[in-house]
Amino acid sequence: MKKILVAIGVIVVIIVGLGVVMMRSFSNSEITFEPNPDQNSVVQPVKFGHSNVYLIRTEDGHILVDAGMPGDPETLDEVFATAGVEPSSIRLIVVTHGHMDHMGLTAYAKETTGAKVLCHQSLSGKLASGEIEVSVAQNLTGRFINFMGGLQEMTGGADIEGVDADILVDDSFDLSDYGLSGKIIHTPGHSQGSISIILDNGETLVGDMVRDEGDGEIGPGMFYEDKGALITSLEEVAVFESRTIYLSHGNTIDNADLKNAVATLKE
Repeated sequence: MKKILVAIGVIVVIIVGLGVVMMRSFSNSEITFEPNPDQNSVVQPVKFGHSNVYLIRTEDGHILVDAGMPGDPETLDEVFATAGVEPSSIRLIVVTHGHMDHMGLTAYAKETTGAKVLCHQSLSGKLASGEIEVSVAQNLTGRFINFMGGLQEMTGGADIEGVDADILVDDSFDLSDYGLSGKIIHTPGHSQGSISIILDNGETLVGDMVRDEGDGEIGPGMFYEDKGALITSLEEVAVFESRTIYLSHGNTIDNADLKNAVATLKE
């Protein structure tokens, strides 16, 4: 019996150790910046740990899209410095959805930029209290990540400072008041609070609705809340025939890739 308990203990230690390594890979420790080669683009991605944040150039400043994992706020300062963007030039902070790796430093972003925070109305209460939307896992790996994320929260390693949203989106929001031709639309499916940014210049940002799953496959990944709603949202985005679609995890795709992802989801 003692040997069995020791073996179980070793297995638990190994699993937790692997989980810790995995969760560390999600942190904001790595910042990667490559100037957008598209001369007609107003969107600049910055890889911020596990996910991308985006800085959208407007007529009179910038819009920040998402704010990475919770952690050291100075890492967000480094994002701005690396991208050559003055924090004071940011007029709007868009939270694409309420998962930990996208809203973690939103409160600090608001404090340091003075910008207004925008999210979907269903997310406002959670954002104010520093509570995340539940990530609905579709496979064993996703459930393990959720388990490790729960351990992080229990030990205080994933505390998110609450922040009040200034603008709540229902179905859509016109961005013209922020010096940008485009709009934000509600695109539930990955989560109830998911929104996408559709720009009139042919660029679109879809948050976590789809991602690069490897080997050129574009799909919803291991987390999504409602498959039917996700398909409907993706079809709504595809109607705009965007030339460049930016992902929160991965690089860019085009509208044909998006339609192919929808077709695969329907199979």
